[in-house]
Amino acid sequence: MKLKNGIASWIASACMVATCLPVAAQVNSSPVTLHWKKAASYNGKDNLALALVLKNTGSNAFDLQAKDLWFNAIFPVEERKADGYEISNENGNLFRIRFEEGTNIAANDSLVIYYSSKYPILNTSNIPNGFYFQDRANTGSVQPLSLQATALTLNDTDQSAYWATLYDKNESRQRSNDVKAILPTPMSVKTGSGYLTISQKLSYWVDPAFRAEAANLVDFSRDFSQLAFEGADEKDALVKIRKVTGLGKEAYALRITADGITIEASEDAGIFYAVQSLRSLIKPAAFKGGTLRLPVLDIKDEPRFAYRGFMLDISRNFKDKATILKYIDLLSRYKLNTFHFHFIDDEGWRIEIAALPELTAVGANRGPNFGEGQQIQPSYGSGTKQTSTHFLTRADFVEILRYAKQKHITVVPEIETPGHARASIKAMEARYNKFMAAGNKAEAERYLLHDFDDKSVYSSAQYWNDNVMNVALPSVYSFISVVLDEFKSMYTEAGLELKKVSLGGDEVPNGAWEKSPKIKALMATEKMKSVYEVWPYYIDKVNQLCQNKGLQLAGWEEMGMVNKGKGMEVNHALATANIQLDVWNNLIGAGQEDLAYKLANAGYPTVYISANNNYFDMAWDTNFEEPGLKWASYADLYQSYTFLPEHFFSSIAYSINGAKFEKGHFNDKVRLNEKGKSNLLGIKGGLWAETVVNEDRLDYMVFPRLFSLAERAWAPRKAYEDVARFDIKSFDKDYSELLNKISLEELPKIAGSVKFRLPAVGVKEINGNLHANVEYPGFPIYYTTDGTKPTLESAQYTAPIKVQAGQTISFVVLDGSGRSGTLAVIKK
Repeated sequence: MKLKNGIASWIASACMVATCLPVAAQVNSSPVTLHWKKAASYNGKDNLALALVLKNTGSNAFDLQAKDLWFNAIFPVEERKADGYEISNENGNLFRIRFEEGTNIAANDSLVIYYSSKYPILNTSNIPNGFYFQDRANTGSVQPLSLQATALTLNDTDQSAYWATLYDKNESRQRSNDVKAILPTPMSVKTGSGYLTISQKLSYWVDPAFRAEAANLVDFSRDFSQLAFEGADEKDALVKIRKVTGLGKEAYALRITADGITIEASEDAGIFYAVQSLRSLIKPAAFKGGTLRLPVLDIKDEPRFAYRGFMLDISRNFKDKATILKYIDLLSRYKLNTFHFHFIDDEGWRIEIAALPELTAVGANRGPNFGEGQQIQPSYGSGTKQTSTHFLTRADFVEILRYAKQKHITVVPEIETPGHARASIKAMEARYNKFMAAGNKAEAERYLLHDFDDKSVYSSAQYWNDNVMNVALPSVYSFISVVLDEFKSMYTEAGLELKKVSLGGDEVPNGAWEKSPKIKALMATEKMKSVYEVWPYYIDKVNQLCQNKGLQLAGWEEMGMVNKGKGMEVNHALATANIQLDVWNNLIGAGQEDLAYKLANAGYPTVYISANNNYFDMAWDTNFEEPGLKWASYADLYQSYTFLPEHFFSSIAYSINGAKFEKGHFNDKVRLNEKGKSNLLGIKGGLWAETVVNEDRLDYMVFPRLFSLAERAWAPRKAYEDVARFDIKSFDKDYSELLNKISLEELPKIAGSVKFRLPAVGVKEINGNLHANVEYPGFPIYYTTDGTKPTLESAQYTAPIKVQAGQTISFVVLDGSGRSGTLAVIKK
């Protein structure tokens, strides 16, 4: 098989595979380069044929018959046997290409491997990754491969139409020049006349009752190096921070006059949030040494929801302590108060548990030698990358807890059970094998999580066939118990009490447990008539376990549901068991759009984490270069803001998927009643890390969308949040004022530490001139007319550009460092 003449050139966007491994592995460089592209027949519909082109750049033939080529693909690949090679699925979207005897690539020649995806390739995150060769006889010998990929671009006409649509979208969404004063919006703001200007010196007095806030106040002062902060008597201080009685836990009053600032609160959190409002009022220039100038106003404020959260997954792709601390600081600045910490999933266990060292020694250690049982298999492009240190130590977590406490954030750990548990299962299998080898069967089985005789056949949401704990085993509950005890001790060391823990509980796949002898024995003992009854049995059992340890159980919505043979429905039997449900499933068109309301109405304490709006791992839009997934929805900032927590159906016609349905389509769906409102604790957003490999990508996916979440969580309900009174004009005006605040003031304040997504440029030809605008205002547009990518030395767009046939005009937003937004190219 040789490289065909027609497969010679393509537009490449590169993604590199890291190349370090544990010392025991032998990593070699490879003369083979790898290119990914669509096959000539690919149409994104009924033909999903793709191609991998392996080119031997060496001077000798490259032998393939003794090697396997491994890779990950987030979309499943069709297994196939072709002339010279066979592609097989090796579990969880790890694929292997095995070559026939005698296969090689001659020097400076190429080999083309054709395969088919099960789903269309939508964007850059769908490109397979983590490629490496592995020697069959010596599996410790591996050769990582770098990858170049040809983007699946639109034709020139369709691409121009895309940029023109974006231009119109930008125009329609920027309807006001007004800027919100504070983000998130306070409950009540009365604006006076005049300003308070602070220069050189700021004197302050803090009520001794608020000593615990000293560290946060010092942090605030460090942002203004141009000012000298000096303590003073109460009567002489410019800034007075007083304790009063009668305000809520997080409530505060903030008054700014021409003579000074007064902050009042009953508890520390109120003081902290008042300072965050001050931070939001201050213009970006003051954070860079400019004059501190504040408007005269009077604020009375407290949050709309008690629970205002963000969920971060570090199991799929690890994020270190420094990143977590940065995000806790950012969450607190925008008055979010709960950090849902997803440590554990199929692809990694990311927290040290001293009693069970295998959880990190094996469960955090992905690598190509997974067949030996001391690693788990590569996932999400990790390939040959060393991950043995990709976990938080006990000391790391204790430090995170202490910092979160200082910032008034509660950390709720999530330990995924019984599904999404492959890393746990494999780690405990390694422990089992260790003790069995030592002849200690009782200790080997003490924390075992699966039944070796279970022949159940299933495929999970991430295509695993071995990721579900066997809940008939007493050792499963022993395992959960010891892990909970370790978490409790870490909280105690941090000076805190663990009060709530999530045990996951989502996406146990159909088929699990059905062919397990242990499950059949449990069913006989408990007189169960159906395997579906095992699920509520498990939830009740772990709830009792948590209650015995003084913990409230939290988990995903399935914890409050049961299958009676016709699919999952609300389980009213556990509605009074005080289990908090985190409800994500409101996918428009899938039939569960009202699930959060059904569960809250039934009596479950409910937190609404809308996958349709606030899953920040979803791609921004349809542009191929936008990273992320889209199984829930595309979700730009506007889509995020269409989320109305108590009135989801009011704005559904203006969300991306809701617009596909005729008016009245959702009239039969359940609405939130008064009982449900009392059970709706709050909202949160979340980010799953399948496609989020590093901190920069995390920043890109979360910001600016997190600002929308913060506004909805804290700000009082808007007048348009009502089915009968929803007004798109009022919504758009409110959105525009929020957008201006985000773009002109809040993004500049975090630019030094956050690589947020820069806006894309909309471009539309009108009467022979190209008009350009940006998704969010205040960012300069640079352009070229010779087909090159603009730089900071290129011309800035200030007026429409006359175009001529044959020109290629490129537009892009660049920040001061040269960091680039999405490139818009128009070919005439």
